[in-house]
Amino acid sequence: MGLSKYARGVRRAASLVGCALLVTASVRAADELRIITPTPSTFETLSRFTELLDTFQKNYVQPSRVNTEWYTTVALRAFVRSIDPEADLLTPEEATSSSESNAALADIGLTFVIRGGIPTVVSPCDGSPAQRAGLLAGDQIIAIDNSSTLLAQRHEVERLLGGSVDSEVSLRVVDPISGNVRDLHLHRAAHGPSPVTTLRALDKGVAYYRLAEFSKDTVDNLRTAMTLAKGERATGIILDLRNNPGGAFLAVQPVASMFLPKGAEIASLEYAVPALHTGFVSDEGAKVMTPIVVLVNGGTAAEAEAFAAALQDNHRAQVVGSKTFGRGFLAMSTRLANGSVLVMPTAYYMRPSKQILQDKGLLPDVIVELPRDTERSLALAGFGAFDWRNARAGVLATDLPLAKAFSLLAK
Repeated sequence: MGLSKYARGVRRAASLVGCALLVTASVRAADELRIITPTPSTFETLSRFTELLDTFQKNYVQPSRVNTEWYTTVALRAFVRSIDPEADLLTPEEATSSSESNAALADIGLTFVIRGGIPTVVSPCDGSPAQRAGLLAGDQIIAIDNSSTLLAQRHEVERLLGGSVDSEVSLRVVDPISGNVRDLHLHRAAHGPSPVTTLRALDKGVAYYRLAEFSKDTVDNLRTAMTLAKGERATGIILDLRNNPGGAFLAVQPVASMFLPKGAEIASLEYAVPALHTGFVSDEGAKVMTPIVVLVNGGTAAEAEAFAAALQDNHRAQVVGSKTFGRGFLAMSTRLANGSVLVMPTAYYMRPSKQILQDKGLLPDVIVELPRDTERSLALAGFGAFDWRNARAGVLATDLPLAKAFSLLAK
């Protein structure tokens, strides 16, 4: 029996989406474009999908309810998300909406992921409304402006968080440890770089520097700070990467190169195809030879984790604090034939010890845990905003990771 008009439409839709998703997937190795050819089981799966919809259409009591395009998108999106929570499939309209959200004039300065179907905080940016509200890694955002975020797509959350400068947005947030629910009212702020930090002299030759993100400005500012540290003959340097969500992967190599000998392995991009493996090593240039302690916490993620791992694996620094977030991958957005956009991780960040950071994070050499309320207070005030000159004893008694880092270098 021939297929119905509906089934032929389903087959065509499945073929278009399936072929775009599975047949024309490509990766670039050097200058060679490689096409990934699907196995026969791929077409068998698509045929099963077509047969299922055809049977449903013929026998379902309300066939008019079966919207081919909508349900195909829902099915493929569920398929993509079930493979990797960091992957997603956007319709052409959703892709446009996502681009507009990213171009919004203002937001609350927050990095998040979708975990268990709920937007989960990775880290607030320094100086942002999210930081001033005391948001911490792991906090779950269950509603935005009274709209539930359960099972919301990333672009939907970004759209709700974005808006005009100084407009208000309300969040309902659950602390994953205590279960406490908080209602927060924040005012969106214009996009901008993190506040510029300067090298701070503590005692006994120890200097402190806050690394809030990884960007081109990070490289230039850090280089200036390290030159100043050398001029002041610092005997030890604390690099504070707490609540650093990462940023640009290309900034990791020049930053790590300041502290590692030429040729030392920094990180690599690990693709599914071994031939695409890409390694990054330390280059030439001025080197900082001073002892280093790196501070990390649960809000240290992505490129910040890669940097800390490079110094740890090369035995160049002691890492102090709590386990990092565990988010380290290179993502790619691909527009398919029907205008949909497939977003997916294409490579993992691998540390010199040949372990990936995704879902694993980095375990410090010296673990110093803080009560969540204490860490929230420190994050709300801003890491690096302590008053060392006038409240040194109080700082050391409260910020235990900083106190431990100082004691290691002051020796």
